[in-house]
Amino acid sequence: MKNIFIYLSVCLTFLIFSCNEKKESTIIKPSVVKDHDERPNHEKITENKKASDSLLSLAISKGDEMAYNSVAQDFIINENYKKLLYYSLIMANKYNNSQAHFDIYVILVESSENKSLNDLDKKTKNLAMYHLIKSVELGYKSAKYEIDEIFGKEKKIKNSDYYLIEYAK
Repeated sequence: MKNIFIYLSVCLTFLIFSCNEKKESTIIKPSVVKDHDERPNHEKITENKKASDSLLSLAISKGDEMAYNSVAQDFIINENYKKLLYYSLIMANKYNNSQAHFDIYVILVESSENKSLNDLDKKTKNLAMYHLIKSVELGYKSAKYEIDEIFGKEKKIKNSDYYLIEYAK
């Protein structure tokens, strides 16, 4: 009887110490969680330097378009062009990312004095047009809308290589 009591005591002690309270991790959808400024969390990713740096690192090391896109949008909204330009160039050149080409166009134009394509010098304008048209060639819809605004819907445009050659002159 004494052995059974000792055995039950040991089992009960083991059970008590091994059953720590485990918290289940919950996934919180960004669109559900909002703070005082009512912006969804995905728009505030660049406010968290560690998270944005991690996503950008993943983007340029693996070509992860979703990681790039999630951060790039907020950089554009917050006009953080200097930091985004570096990552956009890598995504455009290394991975031929259509949004990155478009982002380079936006950065070049929006960084100009009056935020207009016509304000750019000839070389920079050709570089901006190269990236815009390359984005269209890769199928990015926002770039197509921008092209229609610049040239009109029915006008035939030159390919991106034309503007790259003009830039190199």
